[in-house]
Amino acid sequence: MNTIEQQFEKFYENIKLTPAQKDDAKIKYNGVCEKLHNYYYPNTTYSGSTKLLIGSYGKHTSIRPARDIDVIFIMPPEKFAQYDDNISNKQSQLLQDVKKILEEKYPNTPISAYGKIVKLEFADTKHDVELVPGWENSDGTFTIPDSENGGSWHIQDYRKEILEIAESDAITGKTKFIIRSIKKWSENCTARIRTYEIEQMVLSFFSSSILGNSTTAQSMVDFFKSFLQSTTDQDLCNHITTALNRAQKALDFEIDNKYEEAVDEWKKIFGDDFPKIAGAVTATAIKDEYSRLTKLNDQYPSEAEEYLDQKYRIPFVVDPSYNVSIDADITKQNGFRDSTLLSFLAKRLPIQKKKKLLFKVTHNVPTPYAIKWKIRNFGAEAQNATALRGQIYDDSGRETRQESTLYYGEHYVECYIIKDNKCVGLGRILVPIGNNY
Repeated sequence: MNTIEQQFEKFYENIKLTPAQKDDAKIKYNGVCEKLHNYYYPNTTYSGSTKLLIGSYGKHTSIRPARDIDVIFIMPPEKFAQYDDNISNKQSQLLQDVKKILEEKYPNTPISAYGKIVKLEFADTKHDVELVPGWENSDGTFTIPDSENGGSWHIQDYRKEILEIAESDAITGKTKFIIRSIKKWSENCTARIRTYEIEQMVLSFFSSSILGNSTTAQSMVDFFKSFLQSTTDQDLCNHITTALNRAQKALDFEIDNKYEEAVDEWKKIFGDDFPKIAGAVTATAIKDEYSRLTKLNDQYPSEAEEYLDQKYRIPFVVDPSYNVSIDADITKQNGFRDSTLLSFLAKRLPIQKKKKLLFKVTHNVPTPYAIKWKIRNFGAEAQNATALRGQIYDDSGRETRQESTLYYGEHYVECYIIKDNKCVGLGRILVPIGNNY
């Protein structure tokens, strides 16, 4: 898997609902539907069978932050005739009745009834609920109310909409991903487009496209091209054209192995939810780091230090298409939650002594390959303890390295990816221990 594909996977996780948001949604829609169930089905226990999640939640295409939950409450069949016999706006009466029932349970929550829905606006700013009362028909469709323009009944096939996306995603493996991504793009660039329109455009794209082994980046470029050809709204066309140009530029950068530049273009499209490459640094930063380590090596030379090309006769032939990055889990850090080394460094939090570090390497080098590690310490404390180190160690087979923080000062860990007896990938991470770094 190449670097950009990995970044898209991280982006997808960044825009999906968190477990806490999913729990909040479940509490909200079940609480609302259970109240209605107990009123309309007083002789049965609520099990969720009288509700159907629709919209993004029903289609599993919702994104962060938390938004409205669309849900249909399935009314008892015998109640339809009761409402349909009303002389006045029968649809409005149904919505008002549902509103009144829910106000008993949620007296401090603003509840409105209009159009096709009863909306509950919860104060916690997470999820609101938009509920549609309706009757399920024998063919799986629903008869729902619309109180506007004097009132009318509508037939809606929610299950068909849900099934179309599920079936497309089962074939492509990317339908839900593209829908979620384009929703995030439209939010980032403030393009005026409804979620349903996005879903239909993505379904149309995949129904007429041959995917083959296209990467996610290529699929994004192809989708924006298709989207642009199918759109007549000039304002939306302008947004799509900008996104297409940036996506094509990102793809060209990727082809040239310029991954950081490619990521920058995708971030312009999708915003900060699209992650930077872990451990990515600028040329200036690399030069500064090299200069600092050279000075530290001169100040604190280690007799134990080993070199890959000298001890193992393994030359450095680093392939720029291979991305190698190192991070570490930090545990037992007093006063701080367990976190990662890169997170600590980004926030400039102090790394304490006698803490556990589990270094992990991430890379895209195809098998077969071997991994070796090097740990180098600097500083007076490590020097006095004869622990400047610098030895090279074989990987245990887990692509991890367990270490402890023992000495104040600047240190580093290197990881070598060896293929065909050449070092094709090199990763390094600094480990400053103490408050001053």
